[in-house]
Amino acid sequence: MRVGPITLSQFILAEERRHPDASGEFTGLIADIAFACKVINREVGRAGLTDLLGDSGTRNVHDEKVQKLDTFAHDVIHRALADTRELAVCASEESEHIIPASDAQAPGKYVVNFDPVDGSSNINANVNIGTIFSILPRVTHHGPGTVADCLQPGDRQVAAGYVLYGSSTMLVYTTGEGVHGFTFEPSIGEF
Repeated sequence: MRVGPITLSQFILAEERRHPDASGEFTGLIADIAFACKVINREVGRAGLTDLLGDSGTRNVHDEKVQKLDTFAHDVIHRALADTRELAVCASEESEHIIPASDAQAPGKYVVNFDPVDGSSNINANVNIGTIFSILPRVTHHGPGTVADCLQPGDRQVAAGYVLYGSSTMLVYTTGEGVHGFTFEPSIGEF
């Protein structure tokens, strides 16, 4: 039994070893999401210095004002997931349409739905904000991912989690076997 702190990377690799049939795809997907959230975390801390505060001048599919930080975070998560071999399709609160996996890759077996920055309008008041994500299995079997892959009941989730950006940044997720939380340590760049 391990004593002391464990990083997210160490934890997800240990979990993968517990499942002999694991392909490493889920591990890679969680690592990609964590990487994107590290980039978002860096910019959240500098938002007032890098012109990421305020309204972008557009509205999302829910007719809400899109904040500059929403657009930035959406782009970061999309780029982190776009070329991964694990992903079939994803959906974002900031995009009216689903986002298929890159044409350069055969579509993977997972779907990611996400809100890149929940509560983004709060950043102007220096209040906690976060990224929310859900990972689902692909339900279609051929071609690019579809809306049907994204619109599944919650009980089909493979994992769900959030990253809370604030005085300390935490990534919390579950695969249905407990809830696992990891605090970001900026000096080593790890959750």
